[in-house]
Amino acid sequence: MPPQGRSARRLAAGEESRMKLIRELRTRYRTQIYNSGYRLSGSLDGYPLPPRKLLQLVIGSGEVAWFQLGGLFMHQTISTLLRRHQRPIESFSSILDFGCGCGRILRWWAALKDRCDIWGCDYNPVLVNWCRRNLGDIASFAVNDADPPLDFPSGAFEFVYSYSVLTHLSTERQQPWIAELTRVVARRGLLLLTVHGLRCAWRSGFSTDELRRLNEEGVVAFMEERSGSNDCAAYHSEGYMRGLCALGLELVAYVPGGVRDGSEQDLYLYRRV
Repeated sequence: MPPQGRSARRLAAGEESRMKLIRELRTRYRTQIYNSGYRLSGSLDGYPLPPRKLLQLVIGSGEVAWFQLGGLFMHQTISTLLRRHQRPIESFSSILDFGCGCGRILRWWAALKDRCDIWGCDYNPVLVNWCRRNLGDIASFAVNDADPPLDFPSGAFEFVYSYSVLTHLSTERQQPWIAELTRVVARRGLLLLTVHGLRCAWRSGFSTDELRRLNEEGVVAFMEERSGSNDCAAYHSEGYMRGLCALGLELVAYVPGGVRDGSEQDLYLYRRV
């Protein structure tokens, strides 16, 4: 290649890098402005807001508004689904948020705290400690290991929910954790799980071979060595999730794309039999 050609290519590459940096700085600046406004005005629920580094860890973004509204959306989604099936959230005497992070959803159950034993657990002690310090009047919190069991007796909770946790576990950890969550649900209690379903696979650009694998294997996971972090992404077929009934569950509701926070994860509600 002539010297002038190489120079032009280097200039183009340098300009592309410069524009990428400018875009990143603009995004960061806008986020800081938005966050400053939200932090000055206080949270929507009156409880403290996590620092940016914890937001980044649990939602992949430092945006305070998205943290709050996403939690509120899930609170409303869960409440509506339970009410539709004649088990309003107020009817439970014990609730577990498995993979609670820094309380994005759990904080919205504050109205239940005097009549319900609420627990949150997560494998990250930093997140759990933040919850204990800031949301301790709503719930109790525990650190769990990356693998089962949980430190709760069998049938301890009337309602267990796990939002966007199976979505970040390796293939080999799926069944053990689902079985463990089933164990801690009381007889006739409810278990709610969210997963990346078929529409998430389409949005993620699955190839024909990857879609075939999902249909045949039930679970397809990427970057499994990073299981438990947002880097690991797992996808579940409807057939796999319906097959969980073999663990002693009854499928009460299946809502494709039912998580209306932009992720379009599928919702599955089970009853322990």
